[in-house]
Amino acid sequence: MKKIIVFVLLVISVVSMGAQQVPKKPQIMIVPDQGWCIRNHIVDELGNPDYRMALLNEKMSQLISAMGGIMSDRPYQYPLKSLEDCMNELDNERGLDMVLTSKGDGEIVETDLDKLTRVAKADILIKLSYKVDGYGPRSSIEYNVVAVDAATSKQISGNVGHSSASSAPMSDLVNEAVLGFMDNFCARLNRHFDDMIEHGREGVVIFKMAEDCRYTFESDVTLNGETGELAEVIEYWLNEHTVGGAFNTTGKTRNRLSFEEVRFPMFGESKFGGKPKALDIEEFMKPINGFLAQFGISCSSHPSGIGKVYIVLGSK
Repeated sequence: MKKIIVFVLLVISVVSMGAQQVPKKPQIMIVPDQGWCIRNHIVDELGNPDYRMALLNEKMSQLISAMGGIMSDRPYQYPLKSLEDCMNELDNERGLDMVLTSKGDGEIVETDLDKLTRVAKADILIKLSYKVDGYGPRSSIEYNVVAVDAATSKQISGNVGHSSASSAPMSDLVNEAVLGFMDNFCARLNRHFDDMIEHGREGVVIFKMAEDCRYTFESDVTLNGETGELAEVIEYWLNEHTVGGAFNTTGKTRNRLSFEEVRFPMFGESKFGGKPKALDIEEFMKPINGFLAQFGISCSSHPSGIGKVYIVLGSK
């Protein structure tokens, strides 16, 4: 009987170790490059890229599909987020725009790409542009691919591919232009994602004072028997909760406090014993609400994409 129990425990242990060793994969969304949209006049009335109109461009739609197919065929089998599905989901939450533009004296602005990134929970954005040259019945394609961190917009990888002049379908030209650099391109994506898992994702946090808040960031408060400025207390919280205590204070006035390169974990625990979930900067910062409540401070948070959040402080 003891041998059976030991065997069962050994099997459970092996299965558990195997489950822990399954690597997380980055969520990726493929979008038309902003410059391509502007050059082709695919913009809205404000001059911003119109992604829904861009998908009506047959060649761009084919390119996005082809790129998605190429990436899903790689050994990594990246999970891809559909741009069109995210736009449809975004249409269902347009009411959020009213909040984002009415708080913080109009400073809180979220671009369409920020909104799509937030809805998609994308880790990496792949921006595409192309140029087709015709040679009689044949054509060739120059294909530009840039991968950026969805939270910081920092470039991770970039490549330009060229196909030969051919009368082959567009998907074949894309394959020819892209396959030559795809292995190195994907390897750089994986290295970046592994770094984010180990050292955290970078984000931006901006604190602002509401008119009804009786504090400024220079006000003295007492924590654990020590007295210091409210700004210092917020820095203490960040130091305790960021990965490796990594963040940079980039600006402080009486009514505004900003931090960049805030390293926050990629994943956190769900409530009620749920599975680990992906975190964005807003979710990472939520616990500070309870921390600041001890000083009679209330918080309202307003995200911009997955890597930037405005936190407005008021009085409880």
